[in-house]
Amino acid sequence: MDAKAEGLYSELRNTRQEILERLMEGNSSSLIKPILLEELHDIEQTLIKIENGDYGKCEISGELLPPDLLEMVPTLKTMEDCSKLGKYYRKSIYH
Repeated sequence: MDAKAEGLYSELRNTRQEILERLMEGNSSSLIKPILLEELHDIEQTLIKIENGDYGKCEISGELLPPDLLEMVPTLKTMEDCSKLGKYYRKSIYH
């Protein structure tokens, strides 16, 4: 595992721990709990991909996912996920 992957792996493990602690507290709203569980699942799957050397590849086509998008959303799974992110981009009001 290279240094960048190790850093991401460590960060994801920390995030996983934070989510687990939040879930263990038991005071998460019923609206937030499913979101936390889904994020926890995505993090677990991403950690496995890093361990297996499959991180950054589309789960459907096998092509490499854009590195700039992976930096923003390290749990991306497919190229389709990447295309869905476009609706969250905002154009700068300054040119």
